[in-house]
Amino acid sequence: MRGKYIMDTKTIAAIVIAFIVGLGIGVVIGPALAPKPQPKPKMHLLFSLDWAIYGRHAPYFVALEKGFFDEEGLTVEIVRGYGSADTIQKVATGVVDVGFGDISALIIAKAKDPKFNAKMVAMIYARAPFAVFALKKSGIKEPKDLEGKTLSAAGPGDINYVLFPYFAKVTGIDPNTIKWKFVKPAVKVQLLVNEEVDAITEFAMQKPVVEKAAADKGGAVMILWADYGVNIYSNGIVFREDFIKKHPEVVRGFVRAVVKGFLYTFEHPDEAVDILLKRFPTLDREVARAEIDILKKLVLVPEAQEHGIGYFDSERVQATIDAITEVFNLPRKVSPDEIYTDEFLPGKISLEYLEPLKAENIVALVATNEEY
Repeated sequence: MRGKYIMDTKTIAAIVIAFIVGLGIGVVIGPALAPKPQPKPKMHLLFSLDWAIYGRHAPYFVALEKGFFDEEGLTVEIVRGYGSADTIQKVATGVVDVGFGDISALIIAKAKDPKFNAKMVAMIYARAPFAVFALKKSGIKEPKDLEGKTLSAAGPGDINYVLFPYFAKVTGIDPNTIKWKFVKPAVKVQLLVNEEVDAITEFAMQKPVVEKAAADKGGAVMILWADYGVNIYSNGIVFREDFIKKHPEVVRGFVRAVVKGFLYTFEHPDEAVDILLKRFPTLDREVARAEIDILKKLVLVPEAQEHGIGYFDSERVQATIDAITEVFNLPRKVSPDEIYTDEFLPGKISLEYLEPLKAENIVALVATNEEY
C-alpha cells in the first residue's frame, strides 16, 4: 500500500508539473498567437480653402507636414476655393467636409434658409482683411475718393464685393456712383497696373503682390476697411451641423491641429514658406513670406492672444449679425447660436518645441494702426 501511495504521489506531482509548464507556455505563446489589435482607421476630411492657394494658407500645409492632423487621427486633403460663398455652400451640401470661409456669407445663407447645414467652429481672421488697392498716382487715398470710380472684383461671389455695401455705409460712400468690372482673379492686379480700372478689391494679404506689380508705376496704396470702422469678423472654420453632432471629436481634433499649424507658422515663418513651396513651387517666396507677417496681424489680435486662436467674442458676433442683416435687408435676423459654436476651441495651447509666444510683442504688433 505504501509503494502504491508513493507512485500515486509521483503521478500527481507529474501531472501538476505538466499543468504548470503547459500553463506557462500558454501564457507566453498565447498572446503571440493572438491576433494583434488593428489601429483605428484615420478619418479622411476634404478641406476647401476660401480661394486660390497663397502664402496666407501656409498654416494648413504646416499642419499637414508636421503631422498635427495625423496626431488627431485625421488625413486631410486640402483643395483651393472659389470664394467664401461657394465654399460654405459646398460644406452645407456635403461636397466638402470642412471649409474656410467668411462668417458674413454664412449669416446671409442662414438668414435665407434656416436649415442651411453649416456652422462656424473657429474664428481665424479676427481682424477683417478686406481692402481696396489703387495706384498712388490715381490720387485715391481714402474711401470717399472711390466715388465715381471703376473697381474690379473677382465676380459676384468675391466676399469683398459682397460686403462692399456695408463698407460704403460705414464710410459714407455712395455705392451707386461706383462701376464694377468682374474679371478672373489672376488678371485683377494687371488691370490695375495697366490703369484699365481705378481700384481693385482684395484681401490685405495681397499687398506684397500689388506693391511688386505697381513698383514701376509709382507704387500702390491700400485702403484697409478695418481702419475705417469695419469691425466685423471674417473667415473661420466651418463644418456641417450634422457632421458636428456625429463626429464631435473629429471637429475638435481638426481645430486643434489647425491652431497648432498657425502657432508653428508664426514662430517659424521661413520654414513655413519652405513647406508651402515644396508643394507649390511656382509661388513667389518673397511674397509668400510677406503674407505671413500680414496674416499674423489679422489672427493674433488681443482677444486671440488672451483666449487662444479661434476665439469668438459674443458681442462682436452679434455686431456682425446686426450689421449684415441691416445692410443686406435680410428676411430675418439669425441668432448667434445658429452661426457659431465655441465648444471645440482648444483655448490657449502651446507646442513643446516652440518658444512661448511673447505677449508683449503680440500686443505691440496688433495694437498699432501702421500700414501693412
